[in-house]
Amino acid sequence: MRGDANHNLLEQLERDSLQAMMGEDGVPYNLFRPTHWRAPVIFASPHSGAVYPESFLARAACDLQTLRMNEDAYIDQLFSGVSQMGAPLLSARFPRCFVDVNRSPDELPPEWVSGDATPVQPTARAKAGFGVIPLMMAQDTPIYRESLPKSAALMRIERLYAPYHSALTELIKDCVSRFGRAVVIDCHSMPGFAALGARRADIVLGDRFGLSCHLRTIQAVETAFVNTGYNVVRNSPYAGGFVTTHYGRSAKDPQRVVETLQIEINRDLYLNPVTLNPKTRHYDTLAENLKDIIWQIIQSVGEGLASDRYAAE
Repeated sequence: MRGDANHNLLEQLERDSLQAMMGEDGVPYNLFRPTHWRAPVIFASPHSGAVYPESFLARAACDLQTLRMNEDAYIDQLFSGVSQMGAPLLSARFPRCFVDVNRSPDELPPEWVSGDATPVQPTARAKAGFGVIPLMMAQDTPIYRESLPKSAALMRIERLYAPYHSALTELIKDCVSRFGRAVVIDCHSMPGFAALGARRADIVLGDRFGLSCHLRTIQAVETAFVNTGYNVVRNSPYAGGFVTTHYGRSAKDPQRVVETLQIEINRDLYLNPVTLNPKTRHYDTLAENLKDIIWQIIQSVGEGLASDRYAAE
């Protein structure tokens, strides 16, 4: 009886967590649409969700500060002006440590797929607990006090993961219908320093080593950051995740009209790594600079569209 009661409690906590991560509109994401969509660009922030309900924290083996360490803190806010400049912004409300929309939906640990009729071979990440439903924060830091049941994982995929990707897919379809192409800018942040203590570049642009977007697209974004004073590298240490790979110039897109580009912003530019609070002056500077950079990106992609049309005539 005690086991049944515990199972029922865990299920109730799971339902409460899912409900808390929904907005008043019943969806687990924020979508800011422009009054006038100026260019075929879509901005997305999959990892800036910061809703940590008590029903989730009650099951956690680590504190809130630790859970937030993998969050792309304030990235949605830093890019919040894009809708006023003529492009949509999609951002997740739920945190990355609850469900990671930048992973494949079948990236599950072995114990959750072993009984399936057609099991998927678990990836190394999933085996280590860093799949679509993270079980670990770091190698020696489990997220949960007790094992998370597969039923909870499937609920999260159905109610959080799938709606986010459905919204992104619809945005892409709408963008292609309007402009004939779409460029998805997937916005992230990264730890300021590598494991050995060396400071990372200000900006890392990931295009899967040239596979997810046209050369002119990454060049235009790189130029926008460099002209504003930031140092930029490509594809190291981040070349792009599931979103970049899945949507960008894939075999499912024979005309190759959908491009994706991942942007990683060094948190040292704007965030205290211990408190995760913004460095006020640095944050304000980055926010102002990003307004110019976003505008340059929207303009350059729009000009690229005009050039494509001119070349085709």
